[in-house]
Amino acid sequence: MGAAPSFQTGMEKSIRIIFTLAVLMIGCQCAHGQQHDRHWMGINGIGPGGGTYGPVIMGFDGDSISYQVPQPTSDTVYLHESVAMSDAAGNLQFYTNGNVVVSWDGYIMQGGKGFNAGTLDGNGNNTFNYEYVPYTYQLIPDGYEAGVYYMLHSFITSAALVPCSIGAASSKMQLSKIDMRLNGGRGKVVYKNRYINEVLMGAVFAVLQHGNGHDWWLVQRSPDGMDFRSTLLRRDSVLLTVESTMMPGLSSDWFDCWDLWNSALNLFDVSPDGSMLLDNFGFGHAKLMSFDRCSGEISLLDTFSMGSTYLVYNGGEGYASVNTFAFSPSGRYLYGVGWAGFVQYDLWASDILASRVPLGGVPWRMDDFQNVMVTDPGGYGPFCLGPDGKLYSLYETAHNVFEHPDEPGEASGYCIAADNPPSCLGPDVPYYLFSTPHPHYRLGPLTGSGCDTILSSTKEPVAGSGYGVTASPTVASGQVEVAISLPGYGSHVTAEVQVVDMLGRVLHRHSFPPYAYLHTLDVSGWPAGLYNVVLLEGGRARAGARLVVGK
Repeated sequence: MGAAPSFQTGMEKSIRIIFTLAVLMIGCQCAHGQQHDRHWMGINGIGPGGGTYGPVIMGFDGDSISYQVPQPTSDTVYLHESVAMSDAAGNLQFYTNGNVVVSWDGYIMQGGKGFNAGTLDGNGNNTFNYEYVPYTYQLIPDGYEAGVYYMLHSFITSAALVPCSIGAASSKMQLSKIDMRLNGGRGKVVYKNRYINEVLMGAVFAVLQHGNGHDWWLVQRSPDGMDFRSTLLRRDSVLLTVESTMMPGLSSDWFDCWDLWNSALNLFDVSPDGSMLLDNFGFGHAKLMSFDRCSGEISLLDTFSMGSTYLVYNGGEGYASVNTFAFSPSGRYLYGVGWAGFVQYDLWASDILASRVPLGGVPWRMDDFQNVMVTDPGGYGPFCLGPDGKLYSLYETAHNVFEHPDEPGEASGYCIAADNPPSCLGPDVPYYLFSTPHPHYRLGPLTGSGCDTILSSTKEPVAGSGYGVTASPTVASGQVEVAISLPGYGSHVTAEVQVVDMLGRVLHRHSFPPYAYLHTLDVSGWPAGLYNVVLLEGGRARAGARLVVGK
């Protein structure tokens, strides 16, 4: 009997794979996927005919994205640049704009109003009724109880940053608790606006897992980005505060108001493995720092120029640089975007600035009909790493995608919306979409470092992610979504799925990018029958699932 060229043959290998799969099926246990970033939020109501401006729920389904437009409810919430939280299995739990929390059913959650009470705008007025300041709030799961979540959110103050009138600072850091086990599974805000500290810091902050894989670091920076404060949280309790003050050789004495604006108001990025932080250093410069997930200490690695471009557009001209960043999954490549456009840097290069590679043209905005607007070079949002391993920069109607962010230059598979209208997500995506920042939920413990046992608790943490693989639907004749769970994710992990027939022949294989957990395969045209989906890591079979091909 002949086999297709892509099949692996050989009786010895077939017997070994089938025996391994039998053992995996007998001993397979449910794994926790940590798929908290499975859903992102958007807004309906653009394009011909307008719409309700209600929520659009982006769902990552393997290598594709679905868009659910729920029926409007009596609770209308403005959802510009909102954040969604899913449970460990990827089921939508709730979403928030930082000031109102809405349950998965589209209604405001019990206790879901009244966040940030007393928050002032630049004129000293409390005007935040339904909309809060984007990127000044983040969501994390409790590391010790499933179904419990926390929102960390800055208390925005009108205090100006002397000598400039920049009022985007935080006088307090707040924590609010959400328990989805209550109110019949619709959730309840148990308490809100509890102060963690009362220190004047920048409004934007970073959140990442402690090296034990269960607790969380809150990392704040001073408005000029010279001083840092790491706060270790176990559930809603502060265990430790670490100050990293005035890094040697670094000074903001040369800042003017434009430099201070760039340092104070832009995003604060974390590498996927949690070992590096990147921040603006005035206009057109950046500082790369190391972060110790065990101790919370921050130290300076390097400062470098981001370069600048003289840009002429309808309505103005001037020098532009990049001010929003993202690391590639491996941490090697750094992506930047600003009015100067999308660029890529190689952080392993001896001269980082010289490694700069422009990616596409000017990121012009798109209008509500997804036509290019050559008047405003603002068609980009913050970068966010998707569950599929791709890098997204979504802002309203400008949908920019990087298919292979761990590849250099052209090989990154970049698609810039202004160069490829109407959307890099496909022709039928007429929605406002946003790639709002998510903490990296799949860091896990730093095993073998002593950090995995530090600050041990008397209460057992939520069971960590074991090895697991699922295929959905289990009986299929077309697209099949494959999701994996691993005890540890990262650039050092070599995770692969193989689909094997009952003779042990491999019909399909896919290698997962670092920190990704979703993949789609197409079984249309496959012979009807039973197949095994195998998860391999480090070359060893770790988990398996059954797949039936047929109607």
